[in-house]
Amino acid sequence: MGVMPRTTLQERDFDVEFRAVTKKFGLVTAVDDVSFSILKGSFHSFLGPSGCGKTSSLRLIGGFEQPDAGEILVNNKSVVGVPPYRRQVNMVFQHYALFPHMDVATNVGYGLRQQRPRLSNKEIQQRVGDALALVRLSGYDRRRTWELSGGQQQRVALARALINKPTVLLLDEPLAALDRKLRKDMQVELKTLQREVGITFVFVTHDQEEALSMSDHIAVMRDGRIVQEGSPTELYHYPLDRYVAGFIGQSNFIAGKVIETGNQVAIRTPEGVVLRAPPSPKAKPLLPGESAVLALRPERIQLSTPEEKLPRVYPGYIAQSTFLGDQTEYHIRTETAEGSGVGALMVRTSSANSHFAPGEPVHLSWEENSGLVLLDD
Repeated sequence: MGVMPRTTLQERDFDVEFRAVTKKFGLVTAVDDVSFSILKGSFHSFLGPSGCGKTSSLRLIGGFEQPDAGEILVNNKSVVGVPPYRRQVNMVFQHYALFPHMDVATNVGYGLRQQRPRLSNKEIQQRVGDALALVRLSGYDRRRTWELSGGQQQRVALARALINKPTVLLLDEPLAALDRKLRKDMQVELKTLQREVGITFVFVTHDQEEALSMSDHIAVMRDGRIVQEGSPTELYHYPLDRYVAGFIGQSNFIAGKVIETGNQVAIRTPEGVVLRAPPSPKAKPLLPGESAVLALRPERIQLSTPEEKLPRVYPGYIAQSTFLGDQTEYHIRTETAEGSGVGALMVRTSSANSHFAPGEPVHLSWEENSGLVLLDD
């Protein structure tokens, strides 16, 4: 029996790779020596604020920009210098870029009609029908785009991008223009669609909820660099620093200086309160004297009345109460025994167990392993 040729991990697993890629616009470095790999068939998101480099990275993958340094690979082939129409990549823009003078079927089949040698009208019609069925728009062929809802327009844009069977589909904040309910519905539809077609989706967003709910892998960006990347669960539970913890989910941050290190890190707040929690296992070790924060997720904090005798409690009062349906969100002004505060903390509890009113005194408590001590960047 002959020996099978060895396939490298790189050749087998990745649809997109950046190798030390840099892109500048004048004096601004939009992408700064970035390297990453995107697994075949995955839903990968770039998350970060405006100007962090996420859309520039997407445009570099699509060929709408060319790098000043480094190498970009799509399907294991370098695409540096290759124009967008010669890449195995399609893009769905934030505002969809549909042609208003064309009906739905003509919009979806536009890319097929540009192919050479030209496809037959019968084949184009068949593939358009298949693409519309995939995005659940069968029967909408002759509708004008301006007759459609925002969610339907987005699905037309998706069908037009998918009909050419790209290796990678790029999505530049495609849900930003939708209302909250429709945006949540489309999050489910996009993830379902990605699983059905089995191709790699690369998604750009500044919305942490979108990234957490849809992604297999998230890269958090800042100032043109990737600060941390990993699965949504990994980033949520083990952020590297305050910046990542603030972008992945909601956190309370209590600032202080590191006074002890080890399996438990102790920080002293400016008010003299000493708080302890473990460090993030993904971060470099903290050093005594460094600025740090105790990061606490709102759902990890327990509320009690002053009459209840619980260990390690922090007194305060309800500053604001917001009903959210299944949960109630409290903003609490905390106090030490000396009367000084350690900040306003957000706490979320089940609405069924909520009975605190604004101005009411409360006690907060949490297990020492419920939070993380992170570098305060």
